[in-house]
Amino acid sequence: MNRKKFLMTVGVIAGVFLGMKYVFPVMLPFFCGFLLAEIIHPVAYGMAKTKFGKTLHLTESGIGGVLILLAVCTGVWGLLAGADYLTGKIGDCLRYYPVIKNYAEDLLEQCCKGVEHMTGISAEKSSAYLCGQIENIGNYFLRDGKGMDTAMESVRCCVIIVGMLMVAVVSSILFLQEREKIRGFLEKQAFFRNMKRLVQEVFRGVGQYLHAQLKIMAVICLLCIGGLWILKVRHFLGYGLVLGILDAFPVLGTGLFLVPAGIFQMLLGDSFQGVGFLVLYGVTAVVRQILEPRLIGNHMGVSPLLVLLSVYLGIFLYGGFGFLLGPLSALLIYGISKNFINKKQ
Repeated sequence: MNRKKFLMTVGVIAGVFLGMKYVFPVMLPFFCGFLLAEIIHPVAYGMAKTKFGKTLHLTESGIGGVLILLAVCTGVWGLLAGADYLTGKIGDCLRYYPVIKNYAEDLLEQCCKGVEHMTGISAEKSSAYLCGQIENIGNYFLRDGKGMDTAMESVRCCVIIVGMLMVAVVSSILFLQEREKIRGFLEKQAFFRNMKRLVQEVFRGVGQYLHAQLKIMAVICLLCIGGLWILKVRHFLGYGLVLGILDAFPVLGTGLFLVPAGIFQMLLGDSFQGVGFLVLYGVTAVVRQILEPRLIGNHMGVSPLLVLLSVYLGIFLYGGFGFLLGPLSALLIYGISKNFINKKQ
């Protein structure tokens, strides 16, 4: 590799990282708007070409705008219905707060007795200590206006999300209106044609990556369902499906639920379920680490080691969603190098 090619490759890597880290979050509403417009366009085009559409002189952009608004309204209605359901459940919890409190105190007492049996620490002392810490945490969040700060931060996040949603909807409608003009101009540019091939390769790779993740998720779901059934957990089917789906997210993996559940059950004296939960977590973690590089590598035609490295670096550099952004960044670097750097050599 000559010096010029090396510097160009380093520049591409730095540009992709900075773009994914800082530019992509800012441009996300427009990216979502563009995707929404491209998804709606074939339907709008088909409806506009029908006899009914021609009779009423309906345009693609007009039909597309109506479909986008209907889709958004349906989504908002679903969110509001979900929020109404959750607030109803919270109201039930508040109504039965004395019962829940007594049940929680009984569980805490049983856990403290388990700790006393395992370590010799007095159950009364550990219970008093934990109750005091819980009270201190509550006072910490409620004092000095922290409750108001939290509420204001939540309102700010809601305003940002609503604003991004509005920008995405408006931009999707505008993309539909200007679609032919924009595409006609861009199709004449050589850079756009190269970028189009690159984007097609990236989307193909992303689709293969998600397909592999679905296969891994299905295996983890089956393992969780089988493991919970063996451990005689009620509603094992539903819990197993939820654990398998959440395992796809590094922040919400099976360990976030199975490890605390295992420790909790052992403190309650149920060693069978406690150890079983910990073993099930270990099995799912090992299976994911084995399957992920192999399946993703086979689907995408790249080395499993490189796939594992991209996932690890993605989580390290981008955070929780790095398991998606890491491989996507690797695909972008590979595509740009193939279509621009190596092509010029």
